[in-house]
Amino acid sequence: MLLNIEQKKGNPDNLDGRLTVYAIVDLDTGDLISIKNPIASMVYNNFLVAQGNYKEQNNLRDFLKSEMNISLEDGLEDFLDKLGGLEAALDPQKLRDKIENMDDLEEFIPTPAKIVPFNSETEILNQEGDVFFTGKFKNLGNAILSVNSFPILYQSRFREQEIDRVKKEIELLISQIEKSAPPEASYSTPGINVEDKIMKEFIPNMLYCRKDPRVFSDAQKQFKVFMMGYKFKDDVDAIVSIIADQEELTAKYFKLLELYAKKISEVHNENYGEVEKLRKEIDQIKTD
Repeated sequence: MLLNIEQKKGNPDNLDGRLTVYAIVDLDTGDLISIKNPIASMVYNNFLVAQGNYKEQNNLRDFLKSEMNISLEDGLEDFLDKLGGLEAALDPQKLRDKIENMDDLEEFIPTPAKIVPFNSETEILNQEGDVFFTGKFKNLGNAILSVNSFPILYQSRFREQEIDRVKKEIELLISQIEKSAPPEASYSTPGINVEDKIMKEFIPNMLYCRKDPRVFSDAQKQFKVFMMGYKFKDDVDAIVSIIADQEELTAKYFKLLELYAKKISEVHNENYGEVEKLRKEIDQIKTD
């Protein structure tokens, strides 16, 4: 509690941005009526209340919309999935530059709160957002000062909190963009050794993390991105399925993985006679 200001509702470590602040004016009704101050008429049942809504650009969605004109209508994961060429849509360095400049986007001009009449403390505490009580005052002027000045302090803390949150969300987005970025080489890249790429990189990577569904999901997505352009999708799905679905990978399944990698490589090399031999060998092993 600071200066006897009490937060009646909300989390001080996660401010909502919608503020209701009130004070109790400890004066008789007759004394209030005699005070020649227009705000005295806004004191109801000895409650003087002010409200403000300071929710502006307080999340990643608002930041991307206002600063980069990018819409984030769905969740972050859906947003990333919908972007085919991530590196063309979002430049991680550009986002980092935005983070560095966020504090200089505009000077902070506090928005005043509005005096609002309330009849009871129960009604005040039912308001959405954060509710603060500044205390009891026998002097109306001091009560007015408390409910008018506190929103400035509140805005400063809320703004600091939200800038920090936006920075963290953007860093998360950057990390996801960098993880999801297409590999440097793909199946269609001329001169690439497809069999080595699959056998020495993608299959070991998927095998290593197959017990962790979240990590495996990322690994198999990277493999499928590499395989974009390959016309026999069932071969790609078969490799992923063998690694993901088999409880125990026996010699039979390791042999199938090797044969699928060879088949994909021969398709890439347009050696269709060898492709047919490998197809028959795969079918034979699968039926055994």
